[in-house]
Amino acid sequence: MGLRRGGGPNPALRRPRPRCRTRLRCVVVTRVPAGQLASFLQFLYEAAGMTRAGARVMADTHVEADLRGIPGHGSRLAPGYLDKLRTGHLNPRPLIRIVQDEEAVLVVDADLAPGPVAARLAVAAAMLRARRCGIAAVTVRRAGHVGALGIPTAQLARRGLVGVAAAQASARSVALHGGTSTPVLGSSALSVAIPGPDQQRPVLVDLAAAAMSWGHLHHLARNGQTLPNGVALDASGHRVRDPNLAAALLPVGERGQALAIVLELLVGALTGSTPLPAGDDGRGLLVVAVDPRRLAVAQSLATGVAAVARAVRDQGARMPGDRAWSQRDQARQDGIALDANGLAALIEAGRRLNVRAPHGWIQPEPLDATSGSQKEQT
Repeated sequence: MGLRRGGGPNPALRRPRPRCRTRLRCVVVTRVPAGQLASFLQFLYEAAGMTRAGARVMADTHVEADLRGIPGHGSRLAPGYLDKLRTGHLNPRPLIRIVQDEEAVLVVDADLAPGPVAARLAVAAAMLRARRCGIAAVTVRRAGHVGALGIPTAQLARRGLVGVAAAQASARSVALHGGTSTPVLGSSALSVAIPGPDQQRPVLVDLAAAAMSWGHLHHLARNGQTLPNGVALDASGHRVRDPNLAAALLPVGERGQALAIVLELLVGALTGSTPLPAGDDGRGLLVVAVDPRRLAVAQSLATGVAAVARAVRDQGARMPGDRAWSQRDQARQDGIALDANGLAALIEAGRRLNVRAPHGWIQPEPLDATSGSQKEQT
């Protein structure tokens, strides 16, 4: 059981417990409070050379992804980000430069800033310009991996704006239907957030161009789960269910493939980045914000969202974002679930940076090949 510094039991830190499902291996899960995890992550990023403000953005972004039930983009990515900051693949104190600024349009060179930092800047700029002009577009070049793209778009929606964002992948990892097994496209991401009657819980879509993100695939691998049919290919070009054998992802049919191609153009060519992923962290990011009030539809948009939501839920279905907000509420109450590998990777990252893990965190079993430092390929 975790102990407070005063010596008494810490009720917020839950005892590790196995999470088991039929035909799956047991996964030992430790639940930690969101605030405690965020503070530890911030200390890690500050120790890696980031400013306090930048480190806080990184920590908040990781924890928000964990809260929403997106562990593939949560705190397990921190050790990999820290390695990139150490090796110079990401810049801990970037000199972010404005390339072009014309009222509703802003073009930014992020100087290899970590993606969440670049995205936070793009959201702030898009918000200001959308308030002034009704619509704004911000393009970013040379940004790092953004993570869960629904986080920046939800920030816009919670301010009453419609948010749209697209982010480029670092590597070509998506093969084409009817082609060879050679990856041609990146698994670029798209997110749309629309404010509704409850502005804190907007309608939210956050998806990758492929049938599954690499982050989710790695999460399934760590938990001993299999892939759905038609999601990935192995090195020989055969469809595979074992996530550990996946060498390339597939788009969701011909329409999904068309979306993947269009996304490459939006986040590559349109942002002034490479048209196709170039295998580094200089990626493109596009953020668009629309102010419904400037279109004189703020109230009717909220009414329309409520009507659509009612029609969808009356049929027993969920609105986009419902699952994320429900999981967020539950995780804030129960704590964030960290598996043994993820927890061990964070503790090891702290040891390397001379940052002590929170009091009561227990060192799990040694890491295996699917540890949290595994390179992300979103």
